[in-house]
Amino acid sequence: MENALKRKIKQGQPVLGLWNTIPSPILVEILGFSGFDFQILDMEHGVFDMGSLDACIRACESTGCAPIVRVPGIMQSVIQNALDLGAHGIIVPQVAGYDSACQAVEYMKFAPEGSRGYNPFIRAAKYANPRTNTGGKLSNEFGLTSIIIENKKSYDELEKVLLIDNLDLIYLGIYDMSLALGCNGDVSHPEVTRFLEDSIKQIKSSGKAIGMMVKSKNEIEYAFNLGANVVVYGVDSNLIYQMGSNIVKEFNEVSKLI
Repeated sequence: MENALKRKIKQGQPVLGLWNTIPSPILVEILGFSGFDFQILDMEHGVFDMGSLDACIRACESTGCAPIVRVPGIMQSVIQNALDLGAHGIIVPQVAGYDSACQAVEYMKFAPEGSRGYNPFIRAAKYANPRTNTGGKLSNEFGLTSIIIENKKSYDELEKVLLIDNLDLIYLGIYDMSLALGCNGDVSHPEVTRFLEDSIKQIKSSGKAIGMMVKSKNEIEYAFNLGANVVVYGVDSNLIYQMGSNIVKEFNEVSKLI
């Protein structure tokens, strides 16, 4: 089994995903069929439990869309459970510098590269008890390993973080970073822009993939111009809200003419 998302990223192709906070396999399936390369099933700010995560990983995968799981933090059991369920990658938030990043990556890999627990009877192994863990989703090479840079310590130690061999993707969390930089949630603040530009320059030089969020076509172009290649187009809940608000606005505009 190939991780098509990881292959595209390694080949330098730009990929498109979105944050998914609503634990509905139907919604995940709809979004998957719409053509996204990946969805990030969000256990930090979403309301997923293991049952809904299992269902949504299956729904996402059934459409050819890659299920990536944002775990709540550097939690070995949650990382292991998500990978056992068949996630195509893990993204870890609240990483406090180099040592935390090393630990996060360690939890995503089997020995000797890491300390992930091994069970050959789970979904990632097709329940088949394969003879080795060197193929398919059990291979250490399969999953996309990623962390979020969203606090000052990780930003200050970014150069060192980029030396971690098994780390595939750095996602730049501008909302938390805007707070860390004293910008109070203003993601368009010049300090946040400087953080983006400086971080992307460093990450690009390392050869690792770069992820960031966008919310419009202009922001996609901006991300590409900066050098990001993993684009996350907003959050499912907000996209639904925007669609509903636009419908109500159009209705109100017409109804006033009656």
